[in-house]
Order: sequence, then structure tokens, then C-alpha cells
Amino acid sequence: MSAPTQQRWHRRGGGAALGMLAIVILGVGLGFGRADVALLGLPLAATAAVTLRRPVGAASAAIAVSVEDDEVVARVQVEGAAGVDFVVLSAGAYEEPPTTVVVSPRRAEDLEARLPVLHSGPQEVLRVSGQVFAAGADQVQHLDPKVARATIAPKRKRVTSLLLPHRLTNRPGGHAARRLGDGLDFRDLAPFTPGDRLRRIDWRATARSPRPESDLIVRRMDATAEAAAVIVLDSRDDVGPAVVEWGSNRPARKGTASLDLARPAVAAIAASYLEAGDRVAFHDLVRTGASARSGGGRRKLEQVRAVVTQTVPRPGGSLKAPVLPTAAVVYLVSTFLDEDVAGLAVLWRNAGHRVVAIDVLPAPSLEGADEEHRLAHRILQLERTDRLDRLRRLDVTVVPWQDADRDVLLRQAERYRGPR
Repeated sequence: MSAPTQQRWHRRGGGAALGMLAIVILGVGLGFGRADVALLGLPLAATAAVTLRRPVGAASAAIAVSVEDDEVVARVQVEGAAGVDFVVLSAGAYEEPPTTVVVSPRRAEDLEARLPVLHSGPQEVLRVSGQVFAAGADQVQHLDPKVARATIAPKRKRVTSLLLPHRLTNRPGGHAARRLGDGLDFRDLAPFTPGDRLRRIDWRATARSPRPESDLIVRRMDATAEAAAVIVLDSRDDVGPAVVEWGSNRPARKGTASLDLARPAVAAIAASYLEAGDRVAFHDLVRTGASARSGGGRRKLEQVRAVVTQTVPRPGGSLKAPVLPTAAVVYLVSTFLDEDVAGLAVLWRNAGHRVVAIDVLPAPSLEGADEEHRLAHRILQLERTDRLDRLRRLDVTVVPWQDADRDVLLRQAERYRGPR
């Protein structure tokens, strides 16, 4: 909960004017011997005395935020408002213009607002300011604006198909390698040679073999190895479906944005590889972005989720290509709105890595767009389509993450090993 702040009470001047009027009426009544006129000033004097009395203590405001399922619950508490007349609060959600409400002091002690979760990641949820009125609204105390922020983690998802690099690592893992080892997949039968384990001798095959009795036959197995997966996120863009909002980027109006697709994509890919026993690394392409070193296990998954949850858009940030391990499968998560990221994908593919381009640009909506917006968007989309088609021709797997058939596309790419 945000720390409460206290402000001083200020008079608006109504009580002083009322007191002056009461004094004038009393003076006129007493001066001219008119008791009836003097009596008219007594109620005014009593009201002025109540109005000029300073409230005891000072009010303070605080906001607490929690996330429940698909809702953000914000609780606003105005403390120390006992004895005041009413409280005026102005609240604006998701950077929208505020709405003003008038509540009683008792009601202001515990106000609750339930807001839908619009985006993942760090964000401003609610901004509240207000005034507390007392002494017949003649005295007012201004409350400092309070901003409630929340960090929404992406939903936990999985991918059904894992794309393996063109060459696995030498560490034991959960995938069948192309070399001999102690895995579970049968490879062939071969004569016993020094160094073979005795438990690998196939006595039935040896008995059926036409070779001399001194030749033993062993069962040879394929080795198992782990894959090295690297997830690279381009955090420069965070655009939603509404094309007219690409410039203003207002949270409540842009819809599900590209980073809202990118965060669960990164988390899902990392979870699937880590559960298969592989090693995963995460890098933000922007130079000032965070990263997570290559590793495995549940702790690595939680680290990747924490890093990608805290990722914020960095428009105009300079790019820094990460250092990749040998023969890795690289997932490049981006909107591909410019040539720089596509150039990195081509560079990594030419270096022998298997590259998967995860397209997180939402399906565009041109509602409310004028001719200039429509023309600019059409040119941008043509350039982007040519860019993605060129990546496909260069053996880069392109998967639109917002597509409902993305698992099918990954499964098809899993069967196609492509050129080495």
C-alpha cells in the first residue's frame, strides 16, 4: 500500500464572511435598540463559530492493489476523515481521464474498484486525487495524488512441439543424438570391441551369429543429449491492433499489444524446453534490457518469467546482438516492423543456428483511420510481408503467435529438419 500523506486544512472564506455579517446585524440591532434584529444575528453567529472551528487532525489517503484472476482490485482508504462533511475523489484508470465522485466520510474509509486486466507487465492501474471538506464545506484539505501500479505476470502456457537445433550439445539430455551412447533408443548390432560394457552383450544375437564362437555381439544404443535454446525479445515496439493508437499508445484503447503476446510466448517456449530437460537463455535485444543466462530447471523458468514480466517497451532503443552458444535453436520474438531484426535472423541462420521467427504483431484494425493512416499502414504491411517471405526463403521458420494454428505450424517445422 502506498504511504499516506497529510496536508493542512485551508479555509475557503465563507465562515469569515458569515461571521462578519452576524457582527453587523448584531451591532445594528443593539445600536438601534431593535431586539428582533439582534436576534437574527445570533443563528448566523453560531453558524460562523461552527464553520471557523478547525477540524481535529488531518486526513490521509492510501491505495492498495492486488490481482485476482482476470481482475485488478484497488482499495482506496481515506483515513482521519471522521467529523468531516464529505470527500471528493477523482480517479482515473489506465491513464484515462479521471471520474469524480462524492462520498461520505465513512464510505471513504474503504472504497474498492475492480478493473479488468488489460495488459501484462508493469503498468499504472489507478491514479487518485481528492479533497476533504469540513465545517459546512468552508474548510478543505487537498490530498496528494496517489498512483497505484501493478505488475501482471503472463499466463502459464506450453507449446506442444519443440524444434531442435541442427546439432545437440554434448551434455546428457532428453533427445536422441546421432552418436553412440547409453540412451534407450536401439541403434544396431555390432561385434564386441574393447571398451564395450558387458551388459550390452546380446546373447541371443551372439548364438544366432554365423561368426566364430569367440565373437560376441553387443547392442549399440543412441546417446541422449540436451538442446540449447535461446529466446531473444525485441522490446522496442508495443503496438496494439488499433492502428490509429500506434502514435499515442494509450493503454485502455490500444487493445492486446505486441508485448502482451510476446511475454506469454517467451514464458511458454522457456517452460516447454526446460521441462524437457534442455537449457534456456533469454536476452532482450535492446542494449539496456535484461537477460537470463543459459541454465535449466524450475528456478531458471521462474527467473525467465520474472525477467520477461518486468520487460517494458523501449522505443528507439539501440540493439545489441547477444552471444549465442554453438548450434542453438534461436527464437526471435518481434513485430518485424523494421529490417534490423530480420537482418539478425539471417545472420544467425547463416552461422548455422536454427532460427524461429515468432511474429507478435496483432491483427491490425483500421477502424477510425483516415486515408493517411491507411496508406501508411498499407506500405508498412507490404514491406513487412516481403521481409517475412524473405526469411522463409532463407529457411527461417516464421510462426505468427496470435494465430490459433501456431502449434500446427511448429509441428510441421519440427518434422522439417531443413539444410544443415
